[in-house]
Amino acid sequence: MSVVNVVVTCTKDKRHSVAEECQLRNVTSTSLRDRFKQWQTRLNRNKRSRVLVEDLYAGDHWANVRSFGSSYFDIDIWVYSAGFGLVRFDDCITPYAATFSGNHPDSVAATLPEDERPDASKQWWQTTSRWKAHFKNRPRSLEALMATYPKRSLLVVASETYLRAIADDIRAGLPSLSDPDQLSIVCSGANSLEGLDSNLVPCDARLQAVTGGARRSLNTRLANKILRESRLPPRASTLAVRYRKLLKEQPELEKFDRKPLSDEQVRRFIRQKLRADDSLRHTPLLRMLRNDNKACEQKRFAALFYEVMEELNG
Repeated sequence: MSVVNVVVTCTKDKRHSVAEECQLRNVTSTSLRDRFKQWQTRLNRNKRSRVLVEDLYAGDHWANVRSFGSSYFDIDIWVYSAGFGLVRFDDCITPYAATFSGNHPDSVAATLPEDERPDASKQWWQTTSRWKAHFKNRPRSLEALMATYPKRSLLVVASETYLRAIADDIRAGLPSLSDPDQLSIVCSGANSLEGLDSNLVPCDARLQAVTGGARRSLNTRLANKILRESRLPPRASTLAVRYRKLLKEQPELEKFDRKPLSDEQVRRFIRQKLRADDSLRHTPLLRMLRNDNKACEQKRFAALFYEVMEELNG
């Protein structure tokens, strides 16, 4: 039976507690090289707490990943992790908190000088690929993955933030595939990607009506649909025809006339809600805000949420 490689983003939601020294916010170096070196040392000190990649993450995104399946080919799942780089489903890693999202305390760019932040995620990703320590000689980059399995189809499932971090790695590996059409990229809202436009699966929020579920998990839900409905290993050209047609069949997105709020107004809202119920997370809180006909972009809201959390927790 054929095998398809599927690579997905990690998620901030974890099923296991994360030690303080394994939270990137606590690595304060302003040099990316030193920051990664300290990070590597901290994770290695906590080897005893390692768990299977499959069992580390939580939430809707990860539930979809765990349900990936096909009756027509086997699937190997890989994860691009901001903390560890490229890992496979059955690798064991230490619970950690690190992300490529810019407005987050555990961002890889958080402590770097302002002028170095735009390229920090790419550089961090390149650095993780050179970390060979305990990964059983498996590929540690997407370039190596494609070189190791040149005949396999590769389905990359990524948010725009993570796709920017790994795009150079994808471009470097593409010539290793027997046919560039073997690479398909699912990234909701990404209409263009230099050198990879023909590999992007047409996808935006309109497909939420087809896949169901929350918009934040649209990428993994669509990937699941692709894997379950494909009788042959996915090909970018075939998916482009199918999903371009499906998009055209969907109604236009509903537009909301919500009132935009300042950062301080959003912080005030978050403080009020957390003082009433400190178990609330940022996603349901944002839903409450929007239900009240107020507007705030998701990433901005998440960043302000974590600011207020730190403030309230002293």
